[in-house]
Amino acid sequence: MYSKILIRYGELTLKGENKKDFINFLKEDLMLRIPKNEIKMEYDRAFIDYSAKNLDSLKYVFGISSYSCAYELENNLETIKSKVIDIANNKNFSSFAIDSRRHNKNFSMNSNELNIFFGDAVLESFPNKKVDLKNPDLKIYVEIRDKKTYVFTDYIFALGGMPMASSGKVLHLISGGIDSPVAAYLMQKRGLKVSFINFITPPHTDKKTTDKVDKIIESITKYQMNATLYQINYTKIMNYIGLVSNQKYKITLMRRSFYRIATKLANKFKIFALSTGESLAQVASQTLESLYTIGEVTDLPVFRPLISFDKNETIKIAQTIGTFSLSIEKACETCELFAPKNPVTKPSRKEAKKLEEELSDLYNLENEIVDEVVIKEYKIINL
Repeated sequence: MYSKILIRYGELTLKGENKKDFINFLKEDLMLRIPKNEIKMEYDRAFIDYSAKNLDSLKYVFGISSYSCAYELENNLETIKSKVIDIANNKNFSSFAIDSRRHNKNFSMNSNELNIFFGDAVLESFPNKKVDLKNPDLKIYVEIRDKKTYVFTDYIFALGGMPMASSGKVLHLISGGIDSPVAAYLMQKRGLKVSFINFITPPHTDKKTTDKVDKIIESITKYQMNATLYQINYTKIMNYIGLVSNQKYKITLMRRSFYRIATKLANKFKIFALSTGESLAQVASQTLESLYTIGEVTDLPVFRPLISFDKNETIKIAQTIGTFSLSIEKACETCELFAPKNPVTKPSRKEAKKLEEELSDLYNLENEIVDEVVIKEYKIINL
């Protein structure tokens, strides 16, 4: 039976003097999922106790490149050799290779000598097998560290990216569509702790629609264990914008309003960036002119991780993270309800500002609904 799971840090190894801080962020994430006494962090590796639950937990952890189920042994040459032969005895193979790493520079053999020593031991026990360094059927890894040695045969590739919250916080405009959940996941991958803002328009937005958004957020939250949703009742403003003289601009004005409201909330809760699921040229509100006109209203950076993605690329990620089946459920989305028959595709800032001047109460209404925001908390107890 394996005794440990050996974890490799990936990108964290490039962080120089800041590396320790990023390792601490990773440890904090692991501690939300795994008992503290089962975690050991080192400069270039982490080790946790082996269990099926701990192994499954690592599927949702950003900041690690790969991990391996390993045997933890004393730094004794004969003990390690015995385990290497035992592993070979339980595998079906014709060719093999040994990959040794001597992190403990006081150990009696260097890495190349260890490869020869363990390779000879396997050949002596299995004389009909052969060494193949390029494409072996079986590869046995040996890592000799300062206090213990770890022996394993497989690499399990992880999510990569940066540890949860190591890059700060972002407020993400979430909908029930395919794109925005994927964009939130990609923000998490870069080490951002994601909070969400969602606009509802009751009675048009029914319970089925809000339940759908809840399920999507819960699905994404397994990567950061807890999240906050700021839910905005947008009905009054949606109806008000509907009175504007140039109906083609309704979606542009609505999204400008979304950005202003999101910016107010972000400032209130000390969040320094917004993010969205926008992809360039996908719909009328995502042309370059639209992004330029809509983005004018905020002084916060707006992250758009899907900006160059085509729909199939986004769908593939949505299927991988489990949000696709939720996103395609029928629901009453605010943007869809409000969209004019022929929305403007190349809006101008000048025209948008002129139309907003027709709506003299718009900014007051936005301030009002920010004060009336409903805050919902999500917490993952057991994955």
